[in-house]
Amino acid sequence: MQIPKFLLRKLYVKGSLENADDGFVFKIKNSLSAGTAVGMAPIKVDGTEYPLDATVVKSDDTEIKGSEISESNAFPIKVGVEIAIHVQSDPLEEGEHKIDISIKTKEAGNLAFDVKDSI
Repeated sequence: MQIPKFLLRKLYVKGSLENADDGFVFKIKNSLSAGTAVGMAPIKVDGTEYPLDATVVKSDDTEIKGSEISESNAFPIKVGVEIAIHVQSDPLEEGEHKIDISIKTKEAGNLAFDVKDSI
């Protein structure tokens, strides 16, 4: 089942990109159907790839490093719950950025899309 990119882009919480003390954070919110993340590709911002072990995925009751998401250590993607993706790195410069997101789900396979947001 291939989900169109225009639908996947709606998962991104527009305006959520912000710098943190130790990197940057953005949010996605599942509005499609419940799913299970079983893998994740490194986040890319403006073509720069950030390592999965420096990426922390958090929802209301779960926190896991991107490198730890696997078939045997899945991350639930609930409908209507915001998921914060925190990349530990240098903060991003002010302005618009292109973010590439790719998550592998048990139900729909690889969900890859890009969005633009500003700090």
